[in-house]
Amino acid sequence: MYHYQNLPILPTQVIGSHGTPGWLFVVREAMKDKKMGAVDVREAFDDATDLAIMEMEEAGVDVISDGEMKRFNFLVGFYDYIDGLEKIPWDRQLGYPGPDMIDAFRVTAPLTNSKGFGLVEELEYARTRTQKPMVTPFGGPVTFAFRVNPGTVYTDKKQVAWALVPLLKAELNRAVAAGATHIQLDEPSAIDDFVPLPEFVEMINAMVADVKDKATIGLHICFGNFMGRPAVAHRTYEHIAPHFKDMHVDIIHLEFANRGMWQADLFAKHARADQFLSAGVIDVKARAIEKPEIVAERIRELLKYNDPKRLWISADCGFSMTARWVAAEKLKAMVGGAQIVRRELGAG
Repeated sequence: MYHYQNLPILPTQVIGSHGTPGWLFVVREAMKDKKMGAVDVREAFDDATDLAIMEMEEAGVDVISDGEMKRFNFLVGFYDYIDGLEKIPWDRQLGYPGPDMIDAFRVTAPLTNSKGFGLVEELEYARTRTQKPMVTPFGGPVTFAFRVNPGTVYTDKKQVAWALVPLLKAELNRAVAAGATHIQLDEPSAIDDFVPLPEFVEMINAMVADVKDKATIGLHICFGNFMGRPAVAHRTYEHIAPHFKDMHVDIIHLEFANRGMWQADLFAKHARADQFLSAGVIDVKARAIEKPEIVAERIRELLKYNDPKRLWISADCGFSMTARWVAAEKLKAMVGGAQIVRRELGAG
């Protein structure tokens, strides 16, 4: 681990996104209608970032983020930075989201990125608002490629993912050079079958090759959270777990709360001795707010199998699909549960 020496045992972290303030939806609509100027837009998103940071700090989270407030969705807004893509109008526009709404973009030319992805700008602003340890989340190549139709330029989505690797890698290099100390790759699509798992490991390792010795590297693998629902029907880590030890990452984040703490023993069986588990103990897909005592129970279940010195505490995923006030209360419950167990371990 690159720089975490002063955290308490069972440190708490956010995955990235915070609950969106209601007024920010109004701002986004006004932007679509061209009713806001550049200064108005910057002020609104700066204010939303300030609010997210304040609520994470008030909750007592150890490792925070900027709330991803300057992004549209954890991933979707980044496609605007990629040259060689066009948007695809879906044949079905009505009803609930389904598998026929996966491909949202089509490749029209070899993929390039001439203006970065904005991580540096996010980091530079957030660093003026807090001194707490911060995670810098960013989508991984498989998740980016998941929504892209290769068109006639690439053979398949796997080739699209490989084409994205150098673009994403360059952005991580820029972010770390600008002061990012904890990079987190978000890969909710990691276990999709269009990239064989050994090749997925190669992609992750290639993406972090230049920064793995300069920053803490985390890998967030969940099962999706669109509109508060998982994207994957069979939610198991058994196939990817044997590959943990081959990944050049320090922290592996896994989703547990929404799955009834199933497979709490899997990380200890497969990870390297120098890797850490960041375990999801808050169900972001549930509207109910956990009590700290419930969170403590979930942590105790993890401790049956995992060394407390190698265990971090987090939510299953980000809070972008969670009402803001609910997200704030869930963070408080997460921190409260961790504090209960710390006291039981004699470290509270």
